[in-house]
Amino acid sequence: MTKKRKTIIHSIALSSVLAGVLTFGGIAAAFGETVPTGVEIKEFSLLDTATDVVGAADFTPEGNKDGHFKLLLNLANKTMIKSVVLRSTDDFGKDNYQGVWRTNRVTTGWLLGIVQDKTVVTPSGTTHESEIINPGFRKDVKDPVGEFAGNLTFDLYASNNGTIKETQSYVLEIETPEGTVVSKPIKYKKPMTGGGTSSTSTPSPIPIPSPNPSTPPVPAPTQGPMIHVWLSGQELQFEDAKPIIKDGSTLVPFRKLFESLGFSVSWVENGTTQKAIGTKNGLTIELTMNSSTAKVNGKDVSLTIPAQIIDNHTMVPLRFVAENSGYQVTYVSDGTTATIRIEESKDTSPTPGPTPVPVPTPVPAPIPDFPKENAEPYLAKGYVRDMQGHPLPDIVVYADNTLLYDSNIIGVTDENGHYEIELPQLATSWSMSADITKSFNGKKYKFHLESDNEVPLTGSKGGVRNFTWTNFNGQIYIYPFFTSSDDSMPEFDLSDLEVTLTPVGPLLDGSTGQTIIKRGGPVIGGGGIDEIPVGKYKATARWMPEGYAPMPLPISNGGAYSNSVEVEFREPNGVNTSKYLSELEVKIP
Repeated sequence: MTKKRKTIIHSIALSSVLAGVLTFGGIAAAFGETVPTGVEIKEFSLLDTATDVVGAADFTPEGNKDGHFKLLLNLANKTMIKSVVLRSTDDFGKDNYQGVWRTNRVTTGWLLGIVQDKTVVTPSGTTHESEIINPGFRKDVKDPVGEFAGNLTFDLYASNNGTIKETQSYVLEIETPEGTVVSKPIKYKKPMTGGGTSSTSTPSPIPIPSPNPSTPPVPAPTQGPMIHVWLSGQELQFEDAKPIIKDGSTLVPFRKLFESLGFSVSWVENGTTQKAIGTKNGLTIELTMNSSTAKVNGKDVSLTIPAQIIDNHTMVPLRFVAENSGYQVTYVSDGTTATIRIEESKDTSPTPGPTPVPVPTPVPAPIPDFPKENAEPYLAKGYVRDMQGHPLPDIVVYADNTLLYDSNIIGVTDENGHYEIELPQLATSWSMSADITKSFNGKKYKFHLESDNEVPLTGSKGGVRNFTWTNFNGQIYIYPFFTSSDDSMPEFDLSDLEVTLTPVGPLLDGSTGQTIIKRGGPVIGGGGIDEIPVGKYKATARWMPEGYAPMPLPISNGGAYSNSVEVEFREPNGVNTSKYLSELEVKIP
């Protein structure tokens, strides 16, 4: 019998949706708590990081290497798969904020492309069909991936967000109407097999294309002294990999050291070349794996020992990084214990010039004290106000019985912001809370109010609990859309993106607000900017990579690109964050 291979593409309309960013969602959790019966992940593995078949939002090569995964799935019955989500995690399945890929808009992230391998028996022989299941994002979260049954083989392609690497751990989530199946964390050459175990067997060859050889991991050196690293008087904790001494130099995990020193970090792979890069306040340190030369703000600097991958962990020379970041390093060892201290460099400059007269910082007006009240037996009372001390009428206040489940009494504030709740004469305590609901541009927004005392009150003594409305912030996810793969352009880092938000009319609380200028970075559930007071804004964006003039970027809120767009906030999606959300996309040249 002969074997043939052909490709069939589903005739599903490509969704025009926003490309994704880094996720910052805490524990990698399934979308449902119930594990469906008859759904088994028989194998899940990372095959390579050398393919390029998908982009950030559709099944189109984009010039960056994808993560190529294999999934063997057994479905005892015909099953609807609602969504498939890939998460980057630590070795224990906890999100490490390095990326999330998905088939639809069930959460934020990049595209997870799915190709099904089908074996078809025909009179002329056996045919293998590689069928693209999702040519692009399913914009509607209710639009499923499809219905499947039996033993299935899938190739998964995770669009490269700059963090895909073979030393990373990943978890896969498969959501069905009956619940969600979650894999164990896997790494390259350490697949999960049936029963949730991990194997060190070599994965099967991939269909397209052949991978480039990756940098082989270096075995860990012989155990040396116990190393303690202190930064400005506080000891650094290295959970995943411990510092080691090799060839007389101390090597430490790249990400932990750079982030502790205040850097934003990125990882770049180009063929067999792998680079660890840290950036902060006009300083960029670039370390190429196994190279004796590093770059500091673009200038070559020699290393006594190169950065390298040891036991699947990226290790960098501590002294070089710290001293090129403006710190002093001291090393003391008694043979069994080594103590390394990283301290701010002492000022050795000559006689200082005249001290400039400081410009006084405006001090906000103090919030007036609440009116004094005395506690009375079996009575909960207090005041509710905003940050300016104005009373808030018609606010719902809850007295929740801590003894009986779902037993609470509700009070409402009067025109003076005052409330009183009569408590039944029970031997119990009461937990007090309050919420505020505000309407803005036809939408309703609800926020929890901050209490001046979170301790439950005893019914027999009563108590006074006052509340203040201190926060009505949301966050904005930002998605980069790459239009080319021009090697002359710098690598895009979200921290180099500056977003300016100018209020359009009053904010949610009625205040005029002020112009906000923020750099992109990690936010809960993704990447973007946060702590934005809910309102309507005109948004513009500039790309400001080190060594380049600021570049204004076309910006979109889901429609056409323009020099500026207006943005508002919507309900949180309930998966990654409870904050009110908005989204922007910027076009990267």
